[in-house]
Amino acid sequence: FQVLGSSGKLYTCYSSCHFCTCPAFGFSVLQKSESLLCKHILAVYLSQAMGACQELAVSEEQLTNILLAEEEDEG
Repeated sequence: FQVLGSSGKLYTCYSSCHFCTCPAFGFSVLQKSESLLCKHILAVYLSQAMGACQELAVSEEQLTNILLAEEEDEG
């Protein structure tokens, strides 16, 4: 899932393995073990429960471009 953060940045959340690309997830969940999830994963779970997810089919090439664009933003 892609979730639009409050700063306007898109974060990718993998609900199947409970992971988000946001800095808060890396710090609060992975490093400090202070939280079980970040607000972006919570948003995914809530939107799924409410049936409010917007599904978009993408090709493998489009998915690759999405994931590579995130790497460029981080680096």
